[in-house]
Amino acid sequence: MTGQIAVGLAGVLVVAAAVYGVGVASAKYRLADVGAWLTARGKGLVVHVNGPAAKVDGKTGVIPQMRGHNIKVVQDGATVLIIDLDTGVVSRLDPSQLDIGTSRPLGKGIQVLAGAGKAYTVDSVKGVVQQIDPVGLTPVGASATLPPILGQAGIDARGTLWVPVSGNGEVAAFKDGRLQPPVRAGKPGDGLALTIAAGDPVVTNSAAATATVVKPSGARLTVSLPTTVRQAGRGGVLAPAATDGKIVPLLVPGTGSLVTVDTDAGRYSSTRLAMPAHRYRPPQALGAKVYIPDETAGALLVYDSAANRFESPVPVTGRPARLDVFVRDGMLWANDPSGPHAVVIDRQGGEKGIDKYTDRVPGGPKRRTLPLPGGEAPPPRTRPPSRRPNRPGPGEPPSAPSNVSVTPGSGTMRIDFQPSQGDGVLGYVLKDVPSGMTVSPSAIRPGAGPFTFTVRGGDCGREYRFRVAVRYRDAAGRTREQVSAAGDPVRPCVAPGAPTGLTAQATASGARVAWAPPPGAGAVTYRLAYSGPVSGTATGSRTSVTLGNVWMNGAYTFTLTAANDAGAGSATTLDTTLTGPTRNYAVQSNGKSNAYIRATPDGNNGAIVATMYDNNGEMVAVHCKEKGAYYRHPRDSSLAGDMYTKITWRGKTGYVLGYLISTPGGWTSYAGPTVWRCK
Repeated sequence: MTGQIAVGLAGVLVVAAAVYGVGVASAKYRLADVGAWLTARGKGLVVHVNGPAAKVDGKTGVIPQMRGHNIKVVQDGATVLIIDLDTGVVSRLDPSQLDIGTSRPLGKGIQVLAGAGKAYTVDSVKGVVQQIDPVGLTPVGASATLPPILGQAGIDARGTLWVPVSGNGEVAAFKDGRLQPPVRAGKPGDGLALTIAAGDPVVTNSAAATATVVKPSGARLTVSLPTTVRQAGRGGVLAPAATDGKIVPLLVPGTGSLVTVDTDAGRYSSTRLAMPAHRYRPPQALGAKVYIPDETAGALLVYDSAANRFESPVPVTGRPARLDVFVRDGMLWANDPSGPHAVVIDRQGGEKGIDKYTDRVPGGPKRRTLPLPGGEAPPPRTRPPSRRPNRPGPGEPPSAPSNVSVTPGSGTMRIDFQPSQGDGVLGYVLKDVPSGMTVSPSAIRPGAGPFTFTVRGGDCGREYRFRVAVRYRDAAGRTREQVSAAGDPVRPCVAPGAPTGLTAQATASGARVAWAPPPGAGAVTYRLAYSGPVSGTATGSRTSVTLGNVWMNGAYTFTLTAANDAGAGSATTLDTTLTGPTRNYAVQSNGKSNAYIRATPDGNNGAIVATMYDNNGEMVAVHCKEKGAYYRHPRDSSLAGDMYTKITWRGKTGYVLGYLISTPGGWTSYAGPTVWRCK
């Protein structure tokens, strides 16, 4: 940790703290329970904003060393960390006192994260991960090293740190000073993006066009995304660092493809949006709406996924600017860190502008607006133009249908679209439907929504692309068509659910494992992983398998997943103890002599349970075979070895030397799976 955490701090941060309109109780300030800390680097400020009121109710005063620097705020309950990205100095803000408690130079370029009551640092270049004390900012426990370069990390709901390791094609887990078993998310070198969705890690692999969800149980769900995701380029898709709910929105730069992944159901919807060549940041989901930060316009593009249409953009600055956008406490926050403006949006889509330089909340004293750097007044808030298509003029053909959205189903593909603008519309039809598929309805009349086609049929192993055509009557009375751009590719299937009824039974042929297919799964491939005294995997399309190499008694865990070309579903797990079947075999090599049944396979040393005399041919119950102490017969050198057979004879159970029982094969070797190993 030498490179991450230094002992001393050069210089002292001088901070003046203030709180407005909230009163003082004892020596502590009360800030809004629903709110967020926002940066205003032009003034060297970090302000707290009351979410419902959209007003500043507390701030730190000027921090001279941070004025004009790129500042990031990491907030998790009472843990508020201020990171100076230009110097690598991390400071802890005490929300109760509104002052800086501890400051340490952790290193420029170090990721600092806080969540679920834990805090971590990640050195992406050196590959070092370390838990830290969120109060003292000092190391907690041992660090660990991963192969660099590391991706943007995240903390799940259980306080585990997850780090994308693209060099291995894995996402690594770190907790309590130890690396946990990694999760495979692709091939070495694949670009991986991590999102913590409702507390669970979700890894998007742009190269493979997949999203892998890691459940709290350790089970994984893999969703195959449309292949347009692979067009994201070297930087990969734009994915949020975290979402409040199970929906993860992904934006494919340059194509306008917006993919929303339902990490709970294991399926996606994809929309091809008409978006200008602007600079965008990762989209954020709140309720049914997706907000896309457009830094070129200084605004949020708003897509209503339920209605499949754009709404009017939400202005933040009205000019090109960097935007920090995140969801916290059920509200979406969009902040211009270089200026005074920010916006907060609730789940109903209600938006409120924030002036970070004005310190007034309802019931508080009226205070003057703090001037911008240089003394200029805040710029007026302007609303960018709507993204809705303009209505064609008289005599012009109607616009083509827009926002062609596709959603895969079990044996179906749903295509939604926005209707055309203009006059003379006769109706809509779906184009590019291969032979053998059916479309319902065959046509849609104007104004007779919902504007949705459902296609049935097709092959799960193939992607299909569709266009929507508007039929209209031109000025000469002729019927014409205007065709939309093609939507994203889609399959007529979804990732299967979890298999049911998983059972395992010990047989004379090995362990027989059987199950029932997921409901409505269709053609799937199963992968069975097993661990215990014997470990391995098996794949196939049948709903049962006999594992001929599993013939040792003991506790086993069987994990079964079903997969098709749409992805791999959630796993079904069975923990059970297997004991090989008991079969009857004859006693041999015991004529006119004693054969001792002992409590343990210890040759002449084990305690004697019973003694068999002159009983060749008598049938005894054989349970299993096991190696023990080496034994050599005093009068027959061929009767030497360390194999023992566990039997029950006349109500007595114990071990006898292997040569005394006529089990299959040589007596010095195991007879599995006909006779299982004892342990």
